[in-house]
Amino acid sequence: MNPSRVFIFASQPLFAQGVQSLLSGQPGIEVVGVAVVGPDMFAQVQAAAPDVVVIEAGGEEQGRLVAQVLECIPGVKVIGLTLEDNRIHIYYQQMKQGRRVEDLLEAVREPLDWRGPSPETLRLFVLFQGHYGQRILENIRHFAPEGWTVEAWRAPSALPLVVDDPLEFLPMHLPAADLVLSLGESASVAQLLPSVVERTGARAVIAPVDNAAWLPDGLLRQLRARLREMGVAAAFPKPFCSLTERNYNVRQQEVSFEDPWIGGFARHFGRPVFRIECDGQRITKVEVERDAACGCARSVARQLIGVDVREAVIQAGLFHHHYPCLATMRVDASLGEPLIQASGDFTRRAVEVEIAPYLPQTTYLVPNGHGETS
Repeated sequence: MNPSRVFIFASQPLFAQGVQSLLSGQPGIEVVGVAVVGPDMFAQVQAAAPDVVVIEAGGEEQGRLVAQVLECIPGVKVIGLTLEDNRIHIYYQQMKQGRRVEDLLEAVREPLDWRGPSPETLRLFVLFQGHYGQRILENIRHFAPEGWTVEAWRAPSALPLVVDDPLEFLPMHLPAADLVLSLGESASVAQLLPSVVERTGARAVIAPVDNAAWLPDGLLRQLRARLREMGVAAAFPKPFCSLTERNYNVRQQEVSFEDPWIGGFARHFGRPVFRIECDGQRITKVEVERDAACGCARSVARQLIGVDVREAVIQAGLFHHHYPCLATMRVDASLGEPLIQASGDFTRRAVEVEIAPYLPQTTYLVPNGHGETS
């Protein structure tokens, strides 16, 4: 097995030399460069082409250096050393306490796990604001499959309209993730997404549009282009509950996609799917095969029990509206209707499909001598 090629950055020359002494000669490790933090360091690290970069710096400086290293060498493992509290942080993995040389050696040698082995063990990171995001986060945490890991960070409510430096507002350490779900109540949150993706190592993003003011079309296009440049799949379902495993959006605006992480999420949360049983004219059982991310489908399902099958579609619409749905009531310029209306249509249609076999068949009387027409 080839040794791990390590490059060392440090804010203090003596510390850089000390780390070099610790790592040099260790089995499976080759130190290919040492530099003090300065203007020439990124050219040096690119020329050395390391597998691992060790950075000693504090606070926000470490976060900026990590982002710049990852931009220079995408996919490299970056280990941040924080001397004040003896922490070793492996981007994009969990922070570790480390007080021994062995802890650093283990961090250098262990494989970098960029993503979970499959969507069944999805690592989801939720970036959220306010009641809108909180409710969705709580529902996902409560009903997520057993193999999922759900982490979250609440974005500040008072972000500037234009976020020039996202790293100024993000925590230095974010957990590793396969998929980022953005649930902001301002356009500023969407501007944080590329940096969140970089820090979590996510390979896919879902940024729903339940209110166009929170993710305007122009910003959405910029974000889609930026994520595409980063090699990150992205879905922007409008409304959120239009999302399925292969497409999203309404009617002529439908967008198809193929991505295992987004599809894996949409297998459980997105466009509602029910399984309904009736006894005579009453609904006796409703199972939720796919819930809306906000939990609305489960709420509707509970209330449909005992409802007359002939009134089920209308009642489902009322139950959806009174949940309440948090999609905007303003008319969306591209759809020509409020997003709350489009969201309600998905719920009503899901019920309509299931109860169709239980509805009484309409019969037509045809006068003698007249043929039946369709």
